[in-house]
Amino acid sequence: MIKQTETARLPLSRRQVLKGIAAAGAAGVAGLPAWGATAAEVRELIVLTGTTPWLPAYQKAAAAYEAEKGVKITFRPFPYGGMRTQMTNAIQSKNAAFDIFQLDEPWTGQFYDNGWIKPIDEIIEGYALDPNILTYDNLPLWDRQQRLGVAGGQVMGLPINGNVDLFVYRKDIYDKLGLQVPRTWDEAIENGKKAVEAGEVRYGYVTRGQPTTGGQSVSYEFMHVLYGFGADWFTVDGGSLVPAINSEAAKAAATTFRRLLELGPSRPQTVGQADCIALMQSGQALQGHFVAAGMPQLEDESRSSVVGKCGYAVVPAGSLDQPVPASGVWSLCVPAGQAPERQRAAAEFIVWMLEKKQQEVFAGAGGIPTRKDIDVSGAGALRPIMEAARDSAPLARGSIRYVFAAQMLEAVEPVIGQIGSGEVEVAAALDGLQAKLADIAKASGFAK
Repeated sequence: MIKQTETARLPLSRRQVLKGIAAAGAAGVAGLPAWGATAAEVRELIVLTGTTPWLPAYQKAAAAYEAEKGVKITFRPFPYGGMRTQMTNAIQSKNAAFDIFQLDEPWTGQFYDNGWIKPIDEIIEGYALDPNILTYDNLPLWDRQQRLGVAGGQVMGLPINGNVDLFVYRKDIYDKLGLQVPRTWDEAIENGKKAVEAGEVRYGYVTRGQPTTGGQSVSYEFMHVLYGFGADWFTVDGGSLVPAINSEAAKAAATTFRRLLELGPSRPQTVGQADCIALMQSGQALQGHFVAAGMPQLEDESRSSVVGKCGYAVVPAGSLDQPVPASGVWSLCVPAGQAPERQRAAAEFIVWMLEKKQQEVFAGAGGIPTRKDIDVSGAGALRPIMEAARDSAPLARGSIRYVFAAQMLEAVEPVIGQIGSGEVEVAAALDGLQAKLADIAKASGFAK
């Protein structure tokens, strides 16, 4: 996957460094440098966020910050479709509207490559990534020469919500019909057909089939199937990216994805994430795959008729021996255009949010933790969700993070939507997409 970093270093004075070392040693916290004195002058941080299902968990975890640090956290929530525009406008207009950005995976490559994000390890002298923080295929790390996320790269931001898709199924209906949790997508399809034929549910399978603009939607759900068949958007040849979306493995994945959507509503191109969750909540669907962060809604007694009736697992595999879920993780980052003292204060908050204590609060409120050392045994009804997300994390591959992700998704989303709805023939659609991806990669300097 493609990614990077750029910005000028903001050195601390020798006095500040020595003071930081002493403070860190006194606190006994390994790997967490102390903050420059100027950060203490900041009394409010403006935090851009999305109107996501896990926003309440984020707000709950952050609520203690003002009491603990004396800094007010003011959230500015935006719908998903408007978040990237807000951040891009803030950077390009240099209006310093936000102290903290929240990047979805497809946006990271562009923001890092353009130097729009200040690396945390440049703001905090000597900062090292806590080994208990999950990296999701090197998402926090960036090498500006390779324009890739690689081990050992600079720490650009930290992952706040460990979203991966989970496979969710009605365990009561599975038990009644004697069905087994599927190991493969083909087995999931067969289970769906049996449940519909038995009259237990209206839909045998649901997942997003609706394309979007400005982000990823149907292409994200497709990636779990694509990767599971050993396919990918590109292969790497030296410093070049060679499109591979019309490979035989990709065609098999696209055909399987269409078969999954055929078990759902008749017009899958109109079915979004909220629709899928609602169909599961109302008991109309047997199973599906969608983001872990949305799963707590199925266990909400005020909104769901299937509380306690669902099982959660890692997504099925395709032709490979094991499943390969795609990560859909959000990152907290510091905008490059802010004043140094605000950058330090923002970085302090981000690091604080990734500490174990805050991540435990986050998980308890329904967020998906991004640390390895979080005990979810006390999560009650949410425990199976957290455990499935934990089991998925080591298997996850990065989703679309290329520096040209915005242009790529404009090409990819409608085509995958048309494949899923049966509007186009699979091979012809992927051949056309192959040519588009070649042009996009070449225009961004990634092709011979």
